[in-house]
Amino acid sequence: MKKLSIKQWKRDVKNGILHRQGQTKWQRKPRKKASNRNPRGNDHVSQWIDTKKATGKLNITIIKKRHVTINLPENMNFNEDYEATALYMTAIRKLSTRRKTSHAGYKLNRVNLDNLKELSTSAALVLTAELSKWDDAIRQNVQPNVSNWNPNILKKLKELGFFNLFTQSPTGLRQNQEAEASSVNLVKYIKGRSGDNDKARTLKEQILAVVDDEIDKWTNLHAGLTEAITNVSHHAYPVNSYFSENNKNWYMSGSYNRDTKELKVVFYDQGIGIPKSLPNSRVKEKILSWLSKMQIPAADRKRDEVLLRAAVQISRTSTGAADRGKGLQDLTEFIRQRQEGYMSILSLRGLYKLTVKGGNEKTKSVYFKNKLNGTLIIWSVTLKN
Repeated sequence: MKKLSIKQWKRDVKNGILHRQGQTKWQRKPRKKASNRNPRGNDHVSQWIDTKKATGKLNITIIKKRHVTINLPENMNFNEDYEATALYMTAIRKLSTRRKTSHAGYKLNRVNLDNLKELSTSAALVLTAELSKWDDAIRQNVQPNVSNWNPNILKKLKELGFFNLFTQSPTGLRQNQEAEASSVNLVKYIKGRSGDNDKARTLKEQILAVVDDEIDKWTNLHAGLTEAITNVSHHAYPVNSYFSENNKNWYMSGSYNRDTKELKVVFYDQGIGIPKSLPNSRVKEKILSWLSKMQIPAADRKRDEVLLRAAVQISRTSTGAADRGKGLQDLTEFIRQRQEGYMSILSLRGLYKLTVKGGNEKTKSVYFKNKLNGTLIIWSVTLKN
């Protein structure tokens, strides 16, 4: 108990005497008006949602002051609409993975896909992963309502195996919905956990089925995918992280365009992200040396795109093992051998992209406002002889 000062003690004695003599009345401090109080209290997630909603960048509907419906935009892709796509993915993650929710805090009720008209393969993979994570968090109670979905979106997600990841069957599914004809063959999603290296072979079988031909130098692609899966257990979900064993998942898919002969493979994990794993690794000294040689200012050395660039160009990983850290190099070599294609790595707020065209290479790195949780890797090659 706080000790009263002499001044406060004298004031209390005087007020007590006056009260007993009927010369004054006790007065309670007036309560603050409700308008001056934050209705969400100290709930940072709810405050973040309110801020994004106020700016008009996030389209949400609030039901009964607490339940939130996220209305996805018309276009979602990580090429032309990165900021909006990443923002909506982050909103789903923030609302679906909260451990504790205050009485007034927001709670995810529905993700509405009715407005969605364009969805890239990579954005579809990340969206599926986030919805699957939400489904796991609420004990497999997510039930997609597809009554008003665009037929093209419905067809694409159905071919990708979207509904196979949910226990609840979709509602409003009509068999007579007409979708546009497409020259793109899709590879069904593959969901795995740390150590599921054999599933890279499953992806190979599915890709060969849609390509309907042998792929030269497949060894490099297979080695890169296997390395990406291995990295999930060593880097994406560290031992001391807050991820439970059920949440240490990765997702993989692909597509093949019969007209352009473009093969695309997409890999995504929901871990801490490459920029967060590198600074705390055994390879920290190599990174600092690389940054010094590249003459990158100290103020920019912690930016995500700089660390992504370092991850690709430094051959040794945080494990220090001689046979590790060559996965990204194998994948870039696969693109170089085809002489046309690209590899993009998106993690947190950074992007690193290597493009090969006609044997000529160019790289770029970008720093974004909105972050993508985890790591998304996209490989694209043209299989023309």
